[in-house]
Amino acid sequence: MALSLARKGVAVTVLERESSTGQGTSAAAAGMLVAAAEAGSPGPFFGLCRESYALWPTWAAMLLDGSGVDCELEVSGLLRVTANPDAIDDLEIRRSWQLAQGMEVSELLRPDQLLREVPGLGPEVVAGLLYPAGAHVHSHRVVAALEGACRELGVRIKTGVAVDLLRLGDRPAVEVTGAEVGELAADHVVVAAGPWSGPLLSGLGVNVTVEPIRGQIVAAIPQTRVLTRIVYGDAGYVLQKRSGLVLAGATEERRGFQSWPTLEGLQQVTADARRLLPGLGLARFAHTWAGLRPYTKGGPLLGRVPASERVLLATGHHRNGILLAPVTGELVSRAIVEGQDPPELAPFSPQRAR
Repeated sequence: MALSLARKGVAVTVLERESSTGQGTSAAAAGMLVAAAEAGSPGPFFGLCRESYALWPTWAAMLLDGSGVDCELEVSGLLRVTANPDAIDDLEIRRSWQLAQGMEVSELLRPDQLLREVPGLGPEVVAGLLYPAGAHVHSHRVVAALEGACRELGVRIKTGVAVDLLRLGDRPAVEVTGAEVGELAADHVVVAAGPWSGPLLSGLGVNVTVEPIRGQIVAAIPQTRVLTRIVYGDAGYVLQKRSGLVLAGATEERRGFQSWPTLEGLQQVTADARRLLPGLGLARFAHTWAGLRPYTKGGPLLGRVPASERVLLATGHHRNGILLAPVTGELVSRAIVEGQDPPELAPFSPQRAR
């Protein structure tokens, strides 16, 4: 939102709880940009994902121009596979409605066809679908590019601070503590605190829970390039970045705000990865990390809150924060500049639970 608002000429201050920006959730993502893999049925969420995916090429170029940082956007294609014969019908159903929505998706592929797409694919895989438009970015570089582009446009970024909402009204205000202390008022406040948005919501009349869901990812370094596509299986995924690093993920754990990786999580992710691509068992272990995804029932919370026309939410993106970043920034910034929420935000309104 900060970059989109700054590009529209709005003065923006970002308040970040960590010592550096985007490290709580955004930088922990694998960076997949695949609407078809995330949405389980047609509807507003699927439409939002598709709209944001379409913005990404222009957005990545804009970030490179504004910051000098390349997000490493790679249109590699995604192979959605299953090792469960009972899930083949589900793939066919998914393919049917996606074709009806105009998605580019292959026919159902047999194991021999899948092996031609990804040599070394695990022998347990029985069927799959190819999405040629599947893409990914380097999430750490996305965060760095956003920060650089924001600073170039004069956005003030204050790190290491905690925020409490003091009052609403014509000039909503927050109390800032930590590295800086004081009261900060603004024409509008956007709450985009991911899984940490929760404590503010009840005071804003929002009766939706933002739940932290831990996701653990493992990085490995194979001796050669082993993947030209993203492989998305029943319980995990593997993809290879431009540097050669292979990312395998990810767990879905309800452990509160425990944001650290665990031995159990490492074991689960590596086992799932080796089922998809057995050759990864010989790859050199690089590192592992974890992040907290903000989950809300019914999709993200986007737009004005019941208690104030001047306070908006942009949270609850769960697994799709990187994918949905461009469209979230565009729609929420339009809501502020135009004085009313764009119609695309209606299905995700914070007022939906009233």
